[in-house]
Amino acid sequence: MKPRSQLLGGRPPGQTLAEFAQVATVFLLLIFGMMEMGIVVYRYTTICMAAREAARYAMVHGPNSQNPDDANHDSTIAVATAEAPFLSASDVTVTFPTDQTLPKQQDALVSITHNYTQQIPFMSPVTLTLTSSSRMLLSQ
Repeated sequence: MKPRSQLLGGRPPGQTLAEFAQVATVFLLLIFGMMEMGIVVYRYTTICMAAREAARYAMVHGPNSQNPDDANHDSTIAVATAEAPFLSASDVTVTFPTDQTLPKQQDALVSITHNYTQQIPFMSPVTLTLTSSSRMLLSQ
């Protein structure tokens, strides 16, 4: 019968466990980092879509609309927060600046700024500021 050290290829017992712990730590950090970056890209895409949808709503229901009750910012902010449920009303800014190229026209400008904190295990949290804006000419 062969001794145990010859069956393991001459390595001391427990060496495989130590090597696995080192490799698994790096591998899992890499996997969690990739998943977290996927979440960041998803949130940024959702913020961009929410800004576009809110600008479309503000374009139709802006200050020049036939129904002046629709001209408030709260309904436009509600459209943005409905598109991106993780947003709060303080993240969304709606303005109606005058277009410089056409002085008699107004634009609907929706800007969204959202702070997202990445939480990767065994690493310190990193806060990313995700911003998007959308500008559309108001309908007459």
